[in-house]
Amino acid sequence: MSAEIKRRSTWWSLLIVLMAFCLRIYAIDRQDIWGDEAVSIQLSSGPLPHIIKGGAETVPPLYHLLLHFWLRLGGASVLAIRLLSAVFGTLSVAGIYILGHRVFGRPIGVLASLTAAISPALVFYSQEARVYSVLVFLTIASIYWTVRLAEEPVPSRVWTAYLLASLAAGYTHYYGFFIILAENLVVISHMLRRRRWRGLNRWLAAQAAIGLAYLPWIYIQGSFLTNKAGGRFEEWTLSVAAGMAEQTLTALAAGLSVSPTAARLIAIPFVVAALSSLFARPSNGLGKTLLIACVLVPYALAWLVNPFMPFFFPRYLLLAAPAYFILVASGIVTWKRLQRGLPAAGVLLLLLGSGYGLHGYYTDDAFLKGRYGQMMAHVQQQAHSGDGLVLLNRLQRPLFEYYEPTDLDVFFFPRPAYPISDPRTAQDLSTIAANHPRLWLVRFGNPAEYDPEGNIHRWLSARGSKAYSGGWVDSDLSLYLMDTAGMHGSIQHPLNVDLGRSVRLLGYALSADHVAPGDTFLLTLYWQAQEPLTKRYTVFTHLLDYEGRIQAQMDSEPQGGGLPTDRWSPDEVVQDNYALTVATDAVPGPHALKVGMYLWTTGERLPIVDPETSEPLGDRVSLGTIEVIAP
Repeated sequence: MSAEIKRRSTWWSLLIVLMAFCLRIYAIDRQDIWGDEAVSIQLSSGPLPHIIKGGAETVPPLYHLLLHFWLRLGGASVLAIRLLSAVFGTLSVAGIYILGHRVFGRPIGVLASLTAAISPALVFYSQEARVYSVLVFLTIASIYWTVRLAEEPVPSRVWTAYLLASLAAGYTHYYGFFIILAENLVVISHMLRRRRWRGLNRWLAAQAAIGLAYLPWIYIQGSFLTNKAGGRFEEWTLSVAAGMAEQTLTALAAGLSVSPTAARLIAIPFVVAALSSLFARPSNGLGKTLLIACVLVPYALAWLVNPFMPFFFPRYLLLAAPAYFILVASGIVTWKRLQRGLPAAGVLLLLLGSGYGLHGYYTDDAFLKGRYGQMMAHVQQQAHSGDGLVLLNRLQRPLFEYYEPTDLDVFFFPRPAYPISDPRTAQDLSTIAANHPRLWLVRFGNPAEYDPEGNIHRWLSARGSKAYSGGWVDSDLSLYLMDTAGMHGSIQHPLNVDLGRSVRLLGYALSADHVAPGDTFLLTLYWQAQEPLTKRYTVFTHLLDYEGRIQAQMDSEPQGGGLPTDRWSPDEVVQDNYALTVATDAVPGPHALKVGMYLWTTGERLPIVDPETSEPLGDRVSLGTIEVIAP
C-alpha cells in the first residue's frame, strides 16, 4: 500500500472517530436518567468499600469504581455522568479500526469503524450510564492483544496488556469471560496445531493468573449471585435460541428505536455481509477465526446460561458487536468479486439502515426509557405548600434521590417492616392524609409486584378526589385532594340512567355549582353494576363551555384505578370521586357537566339509555350546569 493511501486511510479513520464522538454527544441528555442508571449513580456516589461490597450491584465493580472518580471530576449533571460512556464508546470506534486493520487490512478497518461509529446500538449505550460501553472497549482490547499474542516473537508488554484488558473486562461484566473463553478455544487449538508448546504454557499461565485475580470477587459476590439464579430449563429450546439470535442481530443492526419489521429489514444486509466474510481473505488467519468465535461463542453461552438468568436482553451480547462489525465490513468487500459496484451499494444500505435507527433514537419519544425527571419537575411546578408525596415501590429510591423535588414530605410504600396489604398501611395513610390536604401518588414499575390489589389507590380514592392522572413511561402520577363531594353518604342528585344496560349511574354529588377559572370543584359519582362485567371501562368527566370546548376534564378507571369495572359485584354501590380544575382561561358563564364510560383500547363509549323507556340518550350523561364566574 502506498504512503498516500496510508495517509488517506489515517485521515478517514480520524474523521470517523470525530464523527463517532459527535454522535455520542449529540442529545446525550435528551432522555431522563432511568432506573438502572440511577442505581449506578447512587452506588458510585458512595464510599469505595460500599462499591466493592457483595450484593451492592449484580455486575462486577470496575465500571462503578471508574464512575466514582469520574463524578468527582465532572459533577453529577446528566451530561457529565453519561460522558464517561461516550468517551469509551468513541475509543471503541478507534479500537475497531485498529483491530480490523490488524486482521483484514486498513480499508476494512476504516469501513468497520464507520459501521461502528453510526451504529444505533453502540450510540445508545454510549449515552447510558451503565457498564456496556466500557465493556465493549475492554473486549476490543482483549481480542486485539490476543491476536498479537499469536504472533512471534511476543514482547512481555503484550502479555501484560492482554492480562490487564481481559481481567478488566471480567471485572466489568460477567459476560466478559465469554470473550475470554472464545479466545481460549481459538488460541489453544492454534498453538496445538503449530506445536508452540512454550507459547501454550505461557497462555495457560496467563489464564490461571486471570482466574486467581478474579477469585476475590467470586468470594465476595458468590452467594449473592447464587440466590439470584433460577432454573427455567424449558428455555433450552431451538425457538428460544432463534429468538435470542433475532433480537441480537436486529439490535446490533438497527438499534432499539425502530419497529420490529423495520429492524428485521435493516438487519438483512448486515447478516448477508457477515456470512460473506467466510470468503474474505484476512491478513491474519487466526484473527479472522477469533472474530468469528467472538460472535458465536458469546451467543451460544448466553443461550446456555439463559435458564439461570432472570431475563435476556440483547445488550448482554453487545460485546460481540466489534467482531461482528469487522466481519460485516470484510464481507462487503468480498462482494466486488461478484460485481464491482456491489460493495458501494452494500455500504449505502448499511448507512441508510443505521441512519434510520439513529433518527428513531434521537427523535421518537415512543422509545424513551423513562420520564421520571420530567414527572418530578411537574410535581415541583404544581405542588402546593403542605402537599405530600407517596411513592410506591422502593426501587425508585435512587431515581427519586437524583430528581427529588424540594419542600415536600415524602413517604415510601411498602414500609420496610410490612407489605401494603397489612392493616398498618391504612393507619399510616390516615396519619399522612390528616396532615396533607393534597397527596401526590407515584406508582413506579409494575404495581402487580407490590400492590396487586390496588390498596393504596382504593384507599385514596375512597377518601379523596382524583384531580390529576398521567403516565410517564416507567411510572404513573396521580394527585388526590383529600376531600370528596359525597362526604355525607347520601346521593345529592339522584339520576338512575343506564350505560350499555350493564351499568347504572344512580346519581352524583357536587361540592359547588359556582367556580372561578383555575379553581377546583369536587364530583362524586355513584355507580351500580346491573350484571357481572367482563370489560374494564374508563370514566370520563367533562366540563364544556357554550361552544362545546372542554374546560375541565378527568378520565380514570373507577376509584382512581383501584376498583376496575370488571371487579364490581352486581348491586354493589361504587362511590367514585373526582376533582376537576377549571381552565384558567375559561370564559365566565354556564358550563355543561357531562360524564360517561368508554373502552380505553378503542375509545368506544357506552350508549346511554333511559332504564324505564329504553329510550337512547346519546353517549354521555348530562349532570346539569356549573356556573363559571369572573375571577
